[in-house]
Amino acid sequence: MNAAVTPVMNWTKYTIDGWLEQFGAWCETVRMQGGDLPDGLHINQIYWLMREAGKPMPSGKSYIRCEITDYEANQVQALLRSLLNSDKTDFTTKFALMCLIKNKVENKGLGKVAQETNQSKAQAAIMVSCARFYISGHDKRLKI
Repeated sequence: MNAAVTPVMNWTKYTIDGWLEQFGAWCETVRMQGGDLPDGLHINQIYWLMREAGKPMPSGKSYIRCEITDYEANQVQALLRSLLNSDKTDFTTKFALMCLIKNKVENKGLGKVAQETNQSKAQAAIMVSCARFYISGHDKRLKI
């Protein structure tokens, strides 16, 4: 019998920020694709038109190219879920994690994060930094 082989996650491939940015890019790619055929209403038509025309995806400061696999994205998602759903994680830490997710996964600047979370830009930067250190201390495989 052939046993199913599960891939091994290489957490050293990216830093914490890199993994979160890649996860955000993966989420955006999945959202843009929406399915296999370009005739459904649930599909982003611009994505498919650009793909059919052979046009490259936009490259700019805010665009991050997805370079992770579905398995890696699922592992990052599982990590975030475990941190946010844990009873051992207090409210302030969850708030800091939310700020980090808004900054890296949702690709929002610190000013926008501060505005959405009703704090100053400096406070948002501190929260993002604290969340990085929390994740690094929580999971020793991840580096800042």
